Amino acid sequence: MSDLPLDQASIPAIAGAFLMVQRSVGSFLLPARGDRNGLLEATRFIGLATGVALVWLAIDPSMFPLALASAILFSWPGPVDGINAFADKVFHRAASAAGARNLAPGAFSAIARARHILIDKAAIMSGPDLMVSNVMAFDNEPKTLLAVAASAEAHATHPVAHALRQLAVQWRVALRTPDRYELEPGLGVVALLGGQTVVLGTPDLLKRLKIDSFTADAIARSLEADGKTVLRVAVGGKVVGVLGLEGTLRQDAGVAGAALRREGLEPWLHTNDSLKTRQALADMLGMNVPNEPMAGETANDASLRLFDPGRCLVLSLSGDRHALELFEATPSATESGAKSRPIAVCDTADIGAFPALKALASRRGLLALRARQTLFALWIVCGLLGASGLVPILFSPLLFAAALAILLVFARISVAGAFPARSRSQEFQ
Repeated sequence: MSDLPLDQASIPAIAGAFLMVQRSVGSFLLPARGDRNGLLEATRFIGLATGVALVWLAIDPSMFPLALASAILFSWPGPVDGINAFADKVFHRAASAAGARNLAPGAFSAIARARHILIDKAAIMSGPDLMVSNVMAFDNEPKTLLAVAASAEAHATHPVAHALRQLAVQWRVALRTPDRYELEPGLGVVALLGGQTVVLGTPDLLKRLKIDSFTADAIARSLEADGKTVLRVAVGGKVVGVLGLEGTLRQDAGVAGAALRREGLEPWLHTNDSLKTRQALADMLGMNVPNEPMAGETANDASLRLFDPGRCLVLSLSGDRHALELFEATPSATESGAKSRPIAVCDTADIGAFPALKALASRRGLLALRARQTLFALWIVCGLLGASGLVPILFSPLLFAAALAILLVFARISVAGAFPARSRSQEFQ
């Protein structure tokens, strides 16, 4: 810059100081975010600045420093996001090593904010199959009760219906096709069979239909204390028996609940079973159970009712039952009735990925704080040096690269040795 007149030589230094001050403000205000690697943003804006400078270099070499300073100055909002998102690539790799995949934009931020996780019962079962363990008829043979219940569920595809039909085959019970079938989600079914109304479901469903289930409730308490799902069967407005069903809990479900709690996520169990069954299952797994459950409530609805917005995650089994999905509870999913997109997914064998994700999200928040402090101080110092003319503006790209290097080092230190490949998942197997 010595070839430039004095008034022109001061312009790059002033522009550099301007850039440094603005960049330091950006570093202070904007934490690492975006859940992407940031290379595209950083490359795009550095390329833009370099391209503009090269054009001026060809037109008027004496204006090259000023052109480079101006181009970087006007493009500074882009590199802010690029720099802050750059280190996320390290965290994504660590999450993948722990078993998580398909992380949505903002996943780490949502997980870091959460203090509770509502776990759907299906996510902690070792398989989709239920088994009918108790057939208790009041006035008829157990085979007759099974025939009525399985026939009422002849059109259904949920696990309870499969379990009833499977036992009917084993007992060689003939089934009939209902004349009418109406599913009550989370409560049971109402069917018309041979001219009579058959109700198969929970006490809430019977109460809604004004059917007295006092005798059945007394019998069901002992089954529910063992964590079994108990359904009442009513024919023609009268309860004729109860059915007990059970599944096999995942061996690693309790360990996963304890690991989530250690990472700062309080685990809660969501199921549409009776409160007594819910409590028994929660005690087995070391989880909490929400009080006063509402009939037929989805996990998303329950989380919004029980917890502050943004403070609860929902863990459930995917529709094809081949993966576990983590959601952020949102009012939009409740209003539209559609299932929102998961923010993270893992194989059913990798439930340990979710405690690891919480740990990564917490470390990432600490990284953002430390990175802001370091970059803020670095750019302020460089801004003062630029304003005094001690540092040429040509050093700005080097300073940008140094900021990237600092974030990358911070990120690697944050995850170093904490999440070797699949280590967290293997703990639960």
